[in-house]
Amino acid sequence: MITYQDVPSRLGEPQLLACDLDGTLLDPDGILRPAIRDGIGAVVAAGVRVVLATGRSTWGTTAVAHGLGLFGPHITMNGGTYGSPVTGELVWARRLTPDVVVDGLVFAQEIGSSPLMCFLHRHVCQRGRNGEPSVPDFADGPRLRVVDSLVDMADYGPIRIYIPVPAVEHSRFVAQAQEWFGDRASIVYGDQNGLEVMAPGTNKGEALRLVAASMGLEMDEVAAIGDGPNDREMLRCAGRSAVLLPQPGAAPVAGLPFGEATEVVPSSADDGALEALRRFFPSIEFGRTGAVRNLRIAGRSRRDDDPGPGLDTTAA
Repeated sequence: MITYQDVPSRLGEPQLLACDLDGTLLDPDGILRPAIRDGIGAVVAAGVRVVLATGRSTWGTTAVAHGLGLFGPHITMNGGTYGSPVTGELVWARRLTPDVVVDGLVFAQEIGSSPLMCFLHRHVCQRGRNGEPSVPDFADGPRLRVVDSLVDMADYGPIRIYIPVPAVEHSRFVAQAQEWFGDRASIVYGDQNGLEVMAPGTNKGEALRLVAASMGLEMDEVAAIGDGPNDREMLRCAGRSAVLLPQPGAAPVAGLPFGEATEVVPSSADDGALEALRRFFPSIEFGRTGAVRNLRIAGRSRRDDDPGPGLDTTAA
């Protein structure tokens, strides 16, 4: 087995690489393509530490980590946790305090939304007036627990509160949430369907700084790849970074983190992450494709983080 210490560092090239998943390493259909898988494998074989940095929960990252052969700790829940999705080891977690949890539930009630609490090992939602919960598609699965009162769960240390909002009013609700919480919480979002209330200072960028520091690395020795607004801080703080276009042939889109990245590469439909690897690591030879079939990461949507038992990875 190759360890990072066994391979000499490559002069001037990043020693730590952080990668988003949906829309970055996974293509628009949620497929881990052989070219991407083999590209990440080549980077690891060269002695570079590769860390996944995703908005998914730890358990929702298991299939991808297996598919890539990355069994160490990863950044999950948009920087709220750092641990191994394979072994279950937790290095650290940034939890919400009870007062912020209660305030978050009040905010959700004020805007007429049904919030979802996200803990280390499950989602929790409140039973609706008709007895049926209202939950986003990504949370509807065996990891979902339905309770009579979310307020009663405030002392149990959730990592985040997910608040669904209409896409057409997303910007307005984000602004309201930022004003409501001020510096008492971070407001994070990966798409236009909702927002997340998280502990102050929580985002992928701050998590990546902690990971780099734990390895004794400066940020100019770190590279990052992403595609969404929740990647903004990560792309900004890394010494080198690449943002993927949203679709083939697209121009940079307002609201996405194009200004934070040092490189703009093609979309995930065109294996943009592989192009980023080529630019970051010119001393590594990358092939165009691999010898095995694609791996489809099972799930119901981009944000799905509960593929279900026995459905982690299926051949496509």
